[in-house]
Amino acid sequence: MPEVGEVQNDEMRQMVENHWRNLIRLAGVNPQMAVEEVFRFEAIIGQLAGQLPLSQEAEFRRSIQSLRGEYADWERTNPDTLRTSLNVTGGGRGTETAWLANLETPASVDLKEEQDAFWRALLVNGIPNPKTFQSQWMAFLGGLQAKIAHLSQPEQDGIMTRVVLRNAQYIALAKDDRDALRAELGVPRSAELHSTTQLVVDTAVRATVWQGISALFRAFR
Repeated sequence: MPEVGEVQNDEMRQMVENHWRNLIRLAGVNPQMAVEEVFRFEAIIGQLAGQLPLSQEAEFRRSIQSLRGEYADWERTNPDTLRTSLNVTGGGRGTETAWLANLETPASVDLKEEQDAFWRALLVNGIPNPKTFQSQWMAFLGGLQAKIAHLSQPEQDGIMTRVVLRNAQYIALAKDDRDALRAELGVPRSAELHSTTQLVVDTAVRATVWQGISALFRAFR
């Protein structure tokens, strides 16, 4: 990690290059670890940015975003050359890394607030039957897509990939640790979790599939 202070362009590029080496290697071994690498890197960037002088912080974030977008485009358009440049052999490629390129694409919109509100309502209110839930879920996804329809396709894919991953996180918590899900979403412990929660979880898994595939594999159509 570079020393806190003025971060030079070559240091930032080296950070992003090392990050992409890790992504490519991990994607071929354990996709979950590749996801963790994305968020680990973002945490490091946030930590570094927070320690820079205000006059440098915004520019540092913009520069890192731009570099991440550059390497994401490289992965989409010429992955073999990217691997040669990074001196990486083996690792993931094709569909194994396409979704990582989505995650690395800079996003100007964050849909977490909308997604959290949707899940919060599910936990508190419950869903009367599978058909109603399916309808609400599809309407919700359609609304998210409408919010970002004006953006470039790579940015849309990146945003929706994060929606899919966050949904998977919430589904896992709903199954295994609902107290943690309540805490994540700000749902009071006193709020009743309806018996339909398992229905919501199971249906959400099925309903998410089409959007996940669309976001992750569009680059190969």
